[in-house]
Amino acid sequence: MVRPYERRYRHAIRDLIFRSYRVHTHLDWQEVEDWLDSPDHPALLAWVGDRLVGALAASAPLNSACWLRLVVVSDFGDAGRAISTLWQAMSEHLRMRGVRTVALLISRDWMLSHLRNLGFHPVEEIVTLARAKQPVLDVPPPDGVVLRLIYPEDIDALTAIDHAAFPSPWQMERADVRLAEKVSSIATAAVRDGAIIGYSLYTVYVDGAHLARLAVMPQAQGLGIASALISDALHRFARRSIFTMTVNTQASNKRSQQLYRRFGFALNGFDLPVWMIDLV
Repeated sequence: MVRPYERRYRHAIRDLIFRSYRVHTHLDWQEVEDWLDSPDHPALLAWVGDRLVGALAASAPLNSACWLRLVVVSDFGDAGRAISTLWQAMSEHLRMRGVRTVALLISRDWMLSHLRNLGFHPVEEIVTLARAKQPVLDVPPPDGVVLRLIYPEDIDALTAIDHAAFPSPWQMERADVRLAEKVSSIATAAVRDGAIIGYSLYTVYVDGAHLARLAVMPQAQGLGIASALISDALHRFARRSIFTMTVNTQASNKRSQQLYRRFGFALNGFDLPVWMIDLV
């Protein structure tokens, strides 16, 4: 039996995730329970009697696309059947909400055979570039552009830039932009004539910093704004004795990789495949 997620099931799903090997989570900065509590995130649970045997949850549909953010099935029982049953119900629900593309970032190999059976196929890889301690390239902002810190009231402007700069399904929903800004160690905006035209967000982990998001309005790209944002952030982190940084981008996005290499980033071999399916 498949049922929609309800808050009263939070302990059951937490227990299933804790006890199961076959778990996939791609929730970025959120805890599972907090993420599932959002009514915008479709989530379905599979039951055998009163025992929870699987769960499937997706991000909020955005411009006809979404991501599978949570996949978990019990180590006991038929995993293929549980996933197939959940996906049949989820795909029907997503079609009703206008979703045409569903993506999944693969972090565990156990999922591959199940995804093939459902009709998913590999379309991209997310690559990681890392920057070791080295001198920072000085890149001032172009004339008429100033850099400043981001404020909570900027979220709508950041979301608009994000949606203009990235195609579906690589865009972030507003709630994710807000949370990313909230957890950022450094968050900077490029402003021209009083309007934000680019932004960058950075988090800090044990060994250094991570460039979590970088976006510039299409009409302002190619002017050096992205370079100015990165240079500014590297200097800010250096003053805090943080000299290393990582960043993720698509393997096919050669333009962004060229930008990062300019600042000393290099591929470190930590790549994750992205699989997708078209709902027709």
